[in-house]
Amino acid sequence: MESGPTTPKSPPPELLMLSHALERLVARNNQLSSHCLTKPTSVHAESDEKQCGLSVFMAARTPTIALKRYLERIHRFADLDPTCFIIAFVYIDQAVHIHPDLIVVSMNVHRLTLASLLIASKVLDDMHHNNAFFSRIGGISNSELNKLELELLFLLNFRVCVSSSVFQRYYSHMEMEMLRNCVNEKILNSFTEDTVKEEHEAGKNGLNQVRLTNGSRRHSMSPARHSFDVY
Repeated sequence: MESGPTTPKSPPPELLMLSHALERLVARNNQLSSHCLTKPTSVHAESDEKQCGLSVFMAARTPTIALKRYLERIHRFADLDPTCFIIAFVYIDQAVHIHPDLIVVSMNVHRLTLASLLIASKVLDDMHHNNAFFSRIGGISNSELNKLELELLFLLNFRVCVSSSVFQRYYSHMEMEMLRNCVNEKILNSFTEDTVKEEHEAGKNGLNQVRLTNGSRRHSMSPARHSFDVY
């Protein structure tokens, strides 16, 4: 039996932004993906067969639950830091830029997003749910989620730290795209003047920082990576 709140929570702006960005990406890619539904392979496994996109994330059939409702379910039970929804998109975007053959479509977006949110929660949240819990709310087995998590880490070359400046660029871009496409949701940018000042001081010390909405921070020496041409 799942633990979690019994009443739905209002989705945070970051969830709506992720949903909008992925829905647009999937709508475009679905038209290009008919040739890419092949037997699942592992990106890090040695194989003579040509790999085709995110086939390891492919479901047997297209999930019946809409992506937005799927994200709302995860939010309801996992109570993730809203920052995780932006970081999840950063992971997906960077994965498809590191591996240009990857295609995010309706048959893999749910599992890819679940794995991305799982990793983001482990990176950002001081206290996070384990894989068994995530697998239950995500509707897949624990062993399968373990496999998807490892696969995504390989796709990202295990580079999961995101600087605050890169986070801000993604946030601003996703917000702009959502508002430009007439989505009637009020988006509030949670970066304050104090946060900008803190980031400036951190930049002097040569540290890249990942911002958390609860005010705490984690530090990373990873170089910044960002790209916005997925639309």
